[in-house]
Amino acid sequence: MRSTATAEGKTRRRRHAVVAAVAALGVALGVALAIGAGACGGSGSPAPAATVTVTVAPSASPSASLSPGSSAGATTAQLVVAVASGAHANGISVISATGRVKQIVPPSGGPISDLSWAPGGVRLAFLRAVSDTNSTSSLFVYNARRALLYQVGAGVSPATIDSYSWVGPTRLIESYFPLGAPTYHANGTLYLRDIAKSTGQVVKDSAGHVVKGVGVSASADGIRLAFVTYGAKTTGQIAESLRVYDANNLGLSTVASGQAPTEADGDQFTYPSISPDGTLVATQQTGSDIGFGITVYGVDGTKHLQSGALVWPAPVSWTPHGPRLALGGGPGSSSGEHDSLLVWPAGAAKATPIITGVKRPITSLAWTPKGSQIAYAVAQSSGLQSSLWIVNANGSNRHLLLSGGSWPAWAVAPIRFP
Repeated sequence: MRSTATAEGKTRRRRHAVVAAVAALGVALGVALAIGAGACGGSGSPAPAATVTVTVAPSASPSASLSPGSSAGATTAQLVVAVASGAHANGISVISATGRVKQIVPPSGGPISDLSWAPGGVRLAFLRAVSDTNSTSSLFVYNARRALLYQVGAGVSPATIDSYSWVGPTRLIESYFPLGAPTYHANGTLYLRDIAKSTGQVVKDSAGHVVKGVGVSASADGIRLAFVTYGAKTTGQIAESLRVYDANNLGLSTVASGQAPTEADGDQFTYPSISPDGTLVATQQTGSDIGFGITVYGVDGTKHLQSGALVWPAPVSWTPHGPRLALGGGPGSSSGEHDSLLVWPAGAAKATPIITGVKRPITSLAWTPKGSQIAYAVAQSSGLQSSLWIVNANGSNRHLLLSGGSWPAWAVAPIRFP
């Protein structure tokens, strides 16, 4: 098994892959929370079109599910996939249904990860690290309608953002640490932010305590949050829990508990991803000392899927409806540590591989909004660059979508292509 993460994985340690929220038009957190402080800041301008080569299978277009919503150059919304692009994954490009490519965030600074569109497809959020070797991250939002890029403040400033998840068209939950505070096996503060109003609130439970954790993920309606918390340390171990917060009653529940080694890069629960309907949570077990695998829990603690031993698994992705789960990772005994792409329909006994023998690690993946295809990034031999592929949900018509792209996020968005 791999004992360390890929280069891309190192920059996103403990940050989950957020599910694209293109079909999530539900309510946001509508409960009384104690008000904190914070505001948006900074701005930028759109970049010129990217000079990235797209390779599409000559035998077919990506599929009916990728039909464009408008003609080239139109300002009405159309289906696009946004990706971290370039050799250093420090820019963002969008690809249309017809294969047109436009760079909307110019390459700058450290690598970009965790791309996610807000419900409605107007705003695209992402994390940008300081550098290839420093994963201290800031949260940015690109407004596609206004072609405006700006940095989003944290609950305190300066701070590093561990993770975030949209809970409405303009509101998101972030987990942050004050800059300089320990972040490994530590709990960030959960913070609800309205980026349109430049207001924010710390999240509190029914007893008035500030909710803390990392790897936050929200259901489509924004009501349930899944995240990981760390507890007491014993000799060589630290308590670790997978938890769910319910905004309807401000209640906290523990889905599962375990122990993680304090001296190793491993966790029993990491990258938690809650299903759009808020009933299931997929999480990874990572680390050479405790093994690799993906487990799906019901929010009541029942275990629905346990993948078994995997080489370093990719972040997972839920379809907006179903639900179905896409996951990456090869069997732990696979020759050459080749990865597979698997699909698990909720209720099935196991996940089924749709692609096997991927020669490099799958690092990120996302379903198209209709759940007909999966875009997935495959790490290259060196650096942060990945190749972006797309495949039908049954494993057919697999082809290269972009020679340098990762962290795919789909939306019907108001993007104008030249």
